[in-house]
Amino acid sequence: MKQTALKEYVIHCLKMQNKKRGDIPYMLGLTNANKTLRRFDAVLSGNLQDEDMILRLRSSLHFGGVELEKALKSTARKIQIDEHEKKLTKELRHRREFRQHGWIETDLKGRNPPRGIICIAIPKTKFIYLPDELFTNGEGDILSRVGSYFNQLIDDKNSKVSESSIFGEPVRILFRDTFDHCHVFDIKLRVFIGSKPIDWNKDEVKCLYY
Repeated sequence: MKQTALKEYVIHCLKMQNKKRGDIPYMLGLTNANKTLRRFDAVLSGNLQDEDMILRLRSSLHFGGVELEKALKSTARKIQIDEHEKKLTKELRHRREFRQHGWIETDLKGRNPPRGIICIAIPKTKFIYLPDELFTNGEGDILSRVGSYFNQLIDDKNSKVSESSIFGEPVRILFRDTFDHCHVFDIKLRVFIGSKPIDWNKDEVKCLYY
């Protein structure tokens, strides 16, 4: 169980009133002891979405009061900070592991990002590995070399670029040259048509890393 201000406050209340953990269901007016204690532990760890349990804590003569509100506010703040740090840690890990690559965009255009188990298939289906030779060969600029490579994949009827899939018909390829930026290659026109920034905070970008 996570250590939170709410947990510390509840432990203090139990100690001051000479109560034990087994007394908690009765103190909150609930009869299913096991279920109550599971929910109670979750709330103490930061699951403040359990509004019924929070209301029971506030209404209880054993826990309610100004100090409870302070503990709830402190716990909510801690959870918010922990979630923010978790997101930053994940982003930093992906930044370290980033390598230039291609990414197929389909006619869904990110408007309805897939969820759940289907996301596991996304990297295998949409990720395009770019050979090291593209970056070590000095003939022509990098966009010309990458564009030629994409065209070879388009001509190959067995490549993933030529396939329709559950994600929609391939329409563009992103050449992700940095973590935050890409060049846009139009599959129908067979040329780069521009570039754009990539925002890590958007769902359609996050799905690149499932």
